[in-house]
Amino acid sequence: MEIKSVEKLLNMTEEDIQKLTFKELMELVEFIKTTFLSSELEIEKQIELYSKAILLLTKAKEKLTMIKKQKEEIDRKYEEFINRIDLD
Repeated sequence: MEIKSVEKLLNMTEEDIQKLTFKELMELVEFIKTTFLSSELEIEKQIELYSKAILLLTKAKEKLTMIKKQKEEIDRKYEEFINRIDLD
């Protein structure tokens, strides 16, 4: 995902953010970090970006939790498969 401006990022809805991959979420967080370090934004924009970063990180954590559960389910099925093979 290519976000070129702070305004585009700030205008992203929660629905837009929900559609992003984990990688895209982290790229946006990095964009915010870089923007903070390389510009002299007004304090109002900084707080908006900070709020957006928290939302992005929250969504990223949710995605990681979901991926972890999927992996655990795959591992469980694999373990069952291996156990069945050992019994044969």
